Amino acid sequence: MKRLAIAAVALATLAGPVAAPVVAQTKMDCSRLYKDFWEKFDHEKYAKISAEQLAGVSRMALRAYDACQAGDEQDARGLFDRLNRMQF
Repeated sequence: MKRLAIAAVALATLAGPVAAPVVAQTKMDCSRLYKDFWEKFDHEKYAKISAEQLAGVSRMALRAYDACQAGDEQDARGLFDRLNRMQF
C-alpha cells in the first residue's frame, strides 16, 4: 500500500506543470514608446499629409505597440524606428 501511495505521489509530481526558467530581462515600456512617438510627431505634419497617410501611420504605431505588448521587442523596435525615420 505504501508503494502505491509513493508511486501516486511521484507520478503526480512528474505530471505537474513544468515551470519555465526565469530569465532576467528589462521589459520595454510599450505605453511610453507609443506616447513618445505621438508627442514627437510634428503637429504641422498633420496638416501636410493625407487622411490615408495619417491612418497608415496610426496603424503602424498601433502594430508596434501590439508587438511590444506581445513581447516581440525586436519587431516593436523595428516598427518604432521605421516610424521615426519616415519623412512626410
